[in-house]
Amino acid sequence: MSGAGVATAAGPAEIFLAARAGGRTDLLEHEVYALLAAAGFDVPRHVFWPGAPGEGLPGEVRDFLTGATGDDVILKIVAPGLLHKSDVGGVGFAPREPREVLKSAHRMFEETGRRASGASRLGLLLLERLAPEAATAAAEVLVSFKQDIAFGPVLLFGLGGVLTEWYASLSGGASTVILQPGRVAEDLSRALAKGPALRLLFEPGRLHATAPLSLSAVAERLEALARILAPLSPGNESGLPTVEEVEVNPVILTRDGRWVAADGKARFSDRRVAVTRRPLEKIEKLLAPRSAVVFGASANEINPGRIILRNLKASETIAYGSLRAVHPRAETIDGVPCLKSVSELAATADLAVVAIPAVGARDAIRDLCAGDLARAIILIPGGFSETGNRGLEDDIRAALAQSRRLPSGGPVLVGGNCLGVVSKHAYNTFFLPQYKLPFHDAPGDRLVAVSQSGAYLVSLTSNLDGIVFPRASISYGNQIDLTAADFLEYFEMDPSVRVLAFYVEGFAPLDGARFAAIARRITAAGRHVLVYKAGRTALGAQAARSHTAALAGDWEIARALLEGAGAIVAVTLDMFEDYVKIFTMLADRLPSGRRLAVLSNAGFECGAVLDRLYGLTPAVLAPGTKASLAACLPSIAHADNPVDATPMAGTAEFVAAAEALLRDPGVDALLVSPIPVTPALDDLAPDLSGAHTENIFSPGSLAQELLRLSRGTAKPFVVNVDSGRLYDDFVGVLQRGGIPVYRKIDRASRALSALCA
Repeated sequence: MSGAGVATAAGPAEIFLAARAGGRTDLLEHEVYALLAAAGFDVPRHVFWPGAPGEGLPGEVRDFLTGATGDDVILKIVAPGLLHKSDVGGVGFAPREPREVLKSAHRMFEETGRRASGASRLGLLLLERLAPEAATAAAEVLVSFKQDIAFGPVLLFGLGGVLTEWYASLSGGASTVILQPGRVAEDLSRALAKGPALRLLFEPGRLHATAPLSLSAVAERLEALARILAPLSPGNESGLPTVEEVEVNPVILTRDGRWVAADGKARFSDRRVAVTRRPLEKIEKLLAPRSAVVFGASANEINPGRIILRNLKASETIAYGSLRAVHPRAETIDGVPCLKSVSELAATADLAVVAIPAVGARDAIRDLCAGDLARAIILIPGGFSETGNRGLEDDIRAALAQSRRLPSGGPVLVGGNCLGVVSKHAYNTFFLPQYKLPFHDAPGDRLVAVSQSGAYLVSLTSNLDGIVFPRASISYGNQIDLTAADFLEYFEMDPSVRVLAFYVEGFAPLDGARFAAIARRITAAGRHVLVYKAGRTALGAQAARSHTAALAGDWEIARALLEGAGAIVAVTLDMFEDYVKIFTMLADRLPSGRRLAVLSNAGFECGAVLDRLYGLTPAVLAPGTKASLAACLPSIAHADNPVDATPMAGTAEFVAAAEALLRDPGVDALLVSPIPVTPALDDLAPDLSGAHTENIFSPGSLAQELLRLSRGTAKPFVVNVDSGRLYDDFVGVLQRGGIPVYRKIDRASRALSALCA
């Protein structure tokens, strides 16, 4: 592919400034060519013919025809905002002869005027007709630059042309790849290792002895495009436009070896994003406050504010006598002294919890900020931008911004529309009674769970109660102040937190880019960032505007860039919960490889797991291991990986087989999947009626023996129990003892695969 560029007098900024001065928000096609030429792309030989065609050809059009090659040329109508030119007769061919070109130009102007009467036609564009290289998928590719609201600049590359969406559908999205500027070659290489679709472009095949495209050359062009557009970002302070999207579809590999941008679109705006910093050290006061004040506790009934007040009263960190409530009439509520207004506070409180409706909440936060009366604020209620009431939210942001000029730096705020914080062994602002949402102690001191949705955090807490109890569970709502990246950055500074689990509905502007950069540092240090990103929806009308929008929506960009930064992105809530569980419970026993051994007593489990290994490799068992299995299992058992012990294997035999697999040096991880209904296994809770004599709490029972094995190995070890409620007690004993248990074998193997990544 040729690397020759085309010189242009105007630089990228000047091209966009001239278009903006003309009242446009899109570049014309020949302006896109000038932009691409500045990035080193080859572009078609072309000429812009302004205005309606007259009696003869302009001199520059005659010169173009003289210098062009081929028998004919392409004509295109130039009309800002006219997306589908061919539908209205705005694209055509003409023999490369002056009289025929003039005749075709008049005909095109007449037809587009009739079929698109509202279009503003600025002239015609004449281009050379390109001859694509035959018999290669690289003949037409898509190249795109997009300014994502959350993640900033991203690039898209893949199979293109009129079949762009068809390729994507056929390949499950693998025909294109989302790339981060500055890491294009690395990201492209990773994509090629994952799937075959893009390898068509970069590897030799039966139809071409040499690779159609060079990865390094493609990466160089894409990086150059991102580099020249970097000054036109939403954070620029030079008054330049913001480039929202540049799409080239297709870039054609021609028979003469050129890689030519054959079509192009570009959109820009005046969107601006001001990035501000918050005093993140004050998040400590959200997690372990020594003093607190509550707005919204009722003196007469149980309401959210009063539940929060009671929870804070029971706090292990708030010093005696350092809790207050704000109430206009009451002297005390539940024994807590009341203030008529927050101005009566004798000293700045570490924490203020605001649980009153939106207008009153706005006024309370103004008072707290103006008087420097709180180091951290939790804003519980909604009624702000999520309901369209942006004015109240803007007032709160303004009060916070003003407070940041104080010597103290002002407070940090979490919310609104949130449940606040549960800080382990410290305090709880969830306005839910503990008989509805209990908190039983469990492992999790090295886990932090951060959720934009309070309701989801409640569900996660309830589902994992007694199994996992995070050091901090934070519901942060609609990010009036503190954002997802703020919490990630704060906990980056605490290396004792090994697992950071985030449920994110939407990143604040450019906060996704910051989140990914921090995640890259955290994961490089051997820690784990788990993310569930909500909002995997169609883009509707936006998708119709460009291939980029159809192929690289918000969710796809978030997943690509977060995974590229080393985060583990769960695509379902089941996956997210499974990952939280396994990474928390097995944080001390990360595998040395991806070789998995499976032990079951059911053939269907052994077959099913081989279909769902998610990148794990079946371990090849040593001869000694096979001999041990044959010696301890029934003669009809399959004594190789995956091991089918059969329902005839009793507890002792089944456990002996698990021990043999754990001893094998070729096994990195073990998945044990007993179908517990067989009478040969001791896996039931005691029955007072005497129906059976099994006892999962007794030494020698399957539960106790599996716990013994787990405590005696450094290898990751999970259990699958694919049976009904009768075996919930068995599952509970295992999980309370530190073994992650799943109820379907493919969920178990998928979680292990994430752990083994």
